[in-house]
Amino acid sequence: MIGERTHRIGAPTESERSTCQDSRAGPPTLRVVSPVRRRFPRSTGLATARSFVENALRARFTANRVMRPIVATYHVTSYCNLNCTYCEDFGLAKNARMMNALLPREQAMQVLRVIRTGIENIIFTGGETLLHPAIEDLVAYAAELRFRYISLITNGLLLPKRERVLPHLSRLVISLDSLDTAAWDAILATRPGTAARIIAVIERYARLQETYGYRLVVNCVVMPKTIGMARDVIEFCVGSRIGFSISPQGVNDQPHADLVDNDDYRALIEDVLRMKRTGHDVLGSTVYLEHMLRFDEFQCYPTLNVRVMQNGDLVYPCRPIADRADGQGGVAANLLDFERFEDAFALAVRRYGQPPKDCRSCFQQCFAEPSLLVRRPFRALVEMRRYAARPAPRPAEAV
Repeated sequence: MIGERTHRIGAPTESERSTCQDSRAGPPTLRVVSPVRRRFPRSTGLATARSFVENALRARFTANRVMRPIVATYHVTSYCNLNCTYCEDFGLAKNARMMNALLPREQAMQVLRVIRTGIENIIFTGGETLLHPAIEDLVAYAAELRFRYISLITNGLLLPKRERVLPHLSRLVISLDSLDTAAWDAILATRPGTAARIIAVIERYARLQETYGYRLVVNCVVMPKTIGMARDVIEFCVGSRIGFSISPQGVNDQPHADLVDNDDYRALIEDVLRMKRTGHDVLGSTVYLEHMLRFDEFQCYPTLNVRVMQNGDLVYPCRPIADRADGQGGVAANLLDFERFEDAFALAVRRYGQPPKDCRSCFQQCFAEPSLLVRRPFRALVEMRRYAARPAPRPAEAV
């Protein structure tokens, strides 16, 4: 069972779990402005480059579907302080049932040490990441361990209390699904005023990007009923000099049925593709954005982005497959029992073998994008060359 070890040490306070006490409809088309260019460190580390080349050759010339991990996603806690209606795994209402919510500081640091022996890029996520009481120390420790790329995903509510994470981040991702605060409060299933508070947080930390050196990205979950609202979010991001990404709503690890073959959804993604190609700060490769248009089948290589759960469990080959409990995946190792990540990963491969050859669960960007790129190494090189180097910032101008 995922997360079998249980730890409730350092649980968040009631005030931290609480949401805030404290409209616009999406336009039919995007009012595109010229891209704002900025310079952030985006070079690829040597170990990552070597792993990518090795994986590309393996995918092209062998039947081996076990890829060398490029990045680790570490769920530092399963606690959350919101009840987003589309989230199937976490939520404020589920906190009482979370018996494996987080590790204490020293053990979480040990997990980071083990990850770093084999991987140089890390994503901190949750639940709500900032609910881990030691999150500032953990992010600082990741920097001390010389993780090359450090990303943190959050809903933003606790960011004013956790600002010590900022100097160590390469990327800060905050969720924003609508600028219609009443509509978004309803999606968040929380008290009125929470959405407005998150928007204010995004505006504040957009202004601090150059001060701390991170890249701020807004992630917008697109539901069938919020396609127009997503256009509004994109306009806000462009005008505020914020990167943005689009995530289609999933249901049981599949794209929402009402997004597949939806003309309005496809028009939105086509607009985002055009913006990406003209230099706007869109998180996601053109390869992945093209895939998002129709959700075509592809060979998924889930071990490119490994998942480490809040108690240190290494999930193999990915969480959707492990959750199916059909013998093709699960938890074979806990990183607290190892000194080297490679040994834990090898144990998981021996226990569960090759990832499934045909799987349609991996439309999610964290799995789909690296899988698509490893099969298209020349496109990946073009993407890195074209979009990695950004000229210095300049004011946005209306087209």
